[in-house]
Amino acid sequence: MGLMKNAALMGVTAILVVFLPRFFQTPPPVVTEGYVAPGFEDVLKAFRANFESGRDPRTGGSAFAAYHRGKKVVDIWGGFADYESKQKWRQDTISIFFSSTKGVASVCIAMLVDRGLLDYNKPVAHYWPEFAQKGKEKVTVKDMMEHKAGLPVSAPPGLSLELLQDVAKAGELMARTEPQWEYDGHTHGYHGFTFGPLTNELLRRVDPQHRTLGQFFKEEIAEPFGIDFHIGLPLESNHRVARLLVDRRPVLLQLLDSIQTSDGRQVLKHMIATNSFGEMLDNLNEMADFGVFNDPAYRAIELPSANGIGSAAGLAKLYGIISSGGIDPVTNRTLLSKERIDDFLNFEPPSVDRTLGLPLSHSRGMMKLDKFVDGVTMFGHPGAGGQHGCADPGHQVGFAYVSSTMLQYLIGEDPRTNQLVQSLYRCLQKLENH
Repeated sequence: MGLMKNAALMGVTAILVVFLPRFFQTPPPVVTEGYVAPGFEDVLKAFRANFESGRDPRTGGSAFAAYHRGKKVVDIWGGFADYESKQKWRQDTISIFFSSTKGVASVCIAMLVDRGLLDYNKPVAHYWPEFAQKGKEKVTVKDMMEHKAGLPVSAPPGLSLELLQDVAKAGELMARTEPQWEYDGHTHGYHGFTFGPLTNELLRRVDPQHRTLGQFFKEEIAEPFGIDFHIGLPLESNHRVARLLVDRRPVLLQLLDSIQTSDGRQVLKHMIATNSFGEMLDNLNEMADFGVFNDPAYRAIELPSANGIGSAAGLAKLYGIISSGGIDPVTNRTLLSKERIDDFLNFEPPSVDRTLGLPLSHSRGMMKLDKFVDGVTMFGHPGAGGQHGCADPGHQVGFAYVSSTMLQYLIGEDPRTNQLVQSLYRCLQKLENH
C-alpha cells in the first residue's frame, strides 16, 4: 500500500509540475505587421484571426504575400521568429519552404527548356547518359519532373544529407539506382527528396556553365528579378532565418495526427499497407528529423526538393510574375514564355500516387492545386508543415505562405492557408464587381 501511495504521489506531483504552470502563463501577444493594398484589408484580418484563434500558435511565426497583375497587394507577417529570445518575425525574416522548393526548381528547368537546352520529351539519358542504368533509359525529362522515374521518397538506400552536399556524388547514386517499378510513362510515386538530386544533376549537365541548380537560380532568377529565396543558404544570411518549431515525438505519432482528415487517413492506411512507411524510415535517417534544418550547416545544402529558404514575399513575387504572363512589369525582363506557363497548366487527369496513395496530378514539376477556391485551378507546390507557393494565371494571382510552426496537414487541408486564400479571393471578387 505504501508503494501505491508513493506512486500516486509521484504521479500527482508530475502533473502539477508539468501542467499547472501552464495555467498561470500569460499567452504571447498577437503581433502582426505589414502592408495590404486598398480592398485587401480582410486578408490581414484573416491572418490576425489565425493567431487569435490558435490555428497559428503564438509562439511561432508566419508570413503571407500575394501579387495581382504583377503588383504586390499583400505582404504581411506576424508572430515570432524565435520566441525564446523574443525575436519578432520581421519583414526580412526568411524560413524554410520544404517541398514548395520543387516549384522553384521546376521554374529553373523550364527556363532551360525555353533556351533550347532541354526538351521535356527527350530521355533524361540524352543529357545524362549514366542515368540510363537499371532500366531508366526511356524516362523522359517530363516524366522525371512528374515523379514517374520510379525513384520515390524511400529510394535509394544511402541517400543522406551528407551525401547531398556533393551534387555529383548524389547524381551518381541516382543514376545507378534501380527504379522501384518498371517504367511505363504513367505510374507516379512522389519523389519527395530524390526530386532534388535528380533536377540538380540534370541542370548541371546541360547548363553551359555547369552550375548547380542553386547557383543557376541565384544568378538567373533571384538576383535579376529580386526574388528573396535561396536554394543553399549562405552562412551570412542565417541571422534572418526563423527557428522551426519541430514536433519531437516519434514520426509514427506525428503521422497519427493526420487521421483527423480523410486524406490523412488514406495516406496512413496506404503507407502501412504497402510498407512504404517502414522503407521511408529506414532510408531517410536524419532527413526524417526536420529539426536538422535549424542547423546552418544543413541550410547551406543545395536540395532543390526540400531546402529552399526565403520570404513569402519573395516566392509570391516569383509566382506573381509567372501568373501575369511571365514578364516582370518592373524590369520588363522575361522570366518564362507563355508556352512554358501553359505547360504547367497541361495537367493529366489525377491518378493515385504510388507513394502517398492519394489522387494527384503533376505537370512539369508543378502540382495541380484546386482545393483552395471552388472552380479555381492553380499550380505550384505545397511543403511540409503548411508551406505554399501558388500561381493562378486565370486571375493573374501569385501567392505564398510560410510558417515556422509545422502542422500535420495535407494538401489543401491547412486551415491557416485556407482562411487566407479564401479571404484573398473574396477581396478580388469584390474589386472585380466594382
